Amino acid sequence: MTALTRREIGALVLGAGVAAAASSAWAKTVADWRLGFKTPPETLDGDLKLLEGRLPPELQGNFYRVGPAQFERAGERLGHWFDGDGMVQRFAIGDGSVRHKGRFVSTDKRRSEQTAGRFLHSGYGFGPKAAAELRRVDDINAANTSILPIAGEVWALWEGGSPWRVDAQTLDTRGRQAFTGPLDGAPFSAHPKRGPDGDVWNFGVLGRSCVIWHLAPDGAVRKTKLIELPAASLMHDFAVTAKYLVLLLPPMHGDAGGEPKSLVDRYRWHADRPLQVLVLDKDTLTIQRRHELPARFLYHLSNAWEDASGTIRLDAFLSDDATFAVKTARDLALGRANPDPTGRLTAITLPPDGGATLDVLPGTGEFPRMNPRRVGSQHRYTYGVIANGIARWDLATGKYDTFSYGPDTWSEEPVFTPRQGATDETDGWLTTTVLNYGLGRTELAVFDARRVSDGPVARLACPYALPLGFHGDFVAA
Repeated sequence: MTALTRREIGALVLGAGVAAAASSAWAKTVADWRLGFKTPPETLDGDLKLLEGRLPPELQGNFYRVGPAQFERAGERLGHWFDGDGMVQRFAIGDGSVRHKGRFVSTDKRRSEQTAGRFLHSGYGFGPKAAAELRRVDDINAANTSILPIAGEVWALWEGGSPWRVDAQTLDTRGRQAFTGPLDGAPFSAHPKRGPDGDVWNFGVLGRSCVIWHLAPDGAVRKTKLIELPAASLMHDFAVTAKYLVLLLPPMHGDAGGEPKSLVDRYRWHADRPLQVLVLDKDTLTIQRRHELPARFLYHLSNAWEDASGTIRLDAFLSDDATFAVKTARDLALGRANPDPTGRLTAITLPPDGGATLDVLPGTGEFPRMNPRRVGSQHRYTYGVIANGIARWDLATGKYDTFSYGPDTWSEEPVFTPRQGATDETDGWLTTTVLNYGLGRTELAVFDARRVSDGPVARLACPYALPLGFHGDFVAA
């Protein structure tokens, strides 16, 4: 595991059971957006207060989110947003009320640093003053990027290591997910895709090698394969269609040289190289097609599908370069800047002959989501975050609808939950959180996905502020 570790390098915690009143007082000690980068207590627990509207009676279940939450230890400030220890949030929604619980994921990394009382390990973009020797990649697994509800559990996912199993109700950490086979402990990336049959697809990057994962609905391994990539690319997300897996490799390549402290410092942006696309057959896991796009960086895709001719269509937020990865995410964690999203939703067309076209939609944003029932099949609408709000993009017309929460807010990823029995793509709910740093609290907002610009049908307030996170999912009751 030595080679894998080299490729992937990328205030003491308060005790559990801190009362909501104390949490509220803690939350209000910062009066601007930096409140979202403040370390919370080990456990948060409280009821939300209805501010306006009414929760849809049919929206019942658990809304989960995860993100970095440990930002300082022993006077040392974490130097990159992507490296804080993960905290899972659970919003239990039902009978017109919402209760929140938040708990840190008790990973090997977290426990070792709690014992030492300081940061020990390098990560995605941060290196501590005195880094400990690494034995395996899961020693630095922060479990902070995304979640996968599976087999009655919630898996907390990171970029380059194993999933961490979390109890879906109590949020107790059950341990590392051990897979059968020789690839146990290999990277299981943070953006798995669940198809209409319930099967889960994922990838994990090991330098120029890439693990392809195919899991059954209960998490058992159906198939794995190690493929060779054309370059060691900083790849974060991918897409699936009915027949294919689509890997997008931005020209951020692992050839920076030297002995940098963190993963991202091993990579260098190449504006003169293409964004490469590999299309793999799902049955054989072999590369069937290759496409080249202009140099662009990306973190997140919405969805992909292929038509009868074999043309693949997908949409993703593309940026001109990798500034966010190497600079902006550091500025955020260090409290230096809070810029608006710069990604542009782009419709990408990949015909069977290897060509490609890009169509840029209006506005800028990030964190795309769509109706999960359409994964791998044709979709028309993508939802995402914009500055101070959320938006819905119409891929057929090129138009988009927006809603703004107003100043002093930071909106987070909207998660789509289809209405039971719905046949229309937009018939469902968007559940999302927003940091209202002007009032020192996080709020939960529910939108009718058909009418985003009308604003939330219900808005509720947490008794405290939550750290700003990344991804989530809704598990219906």
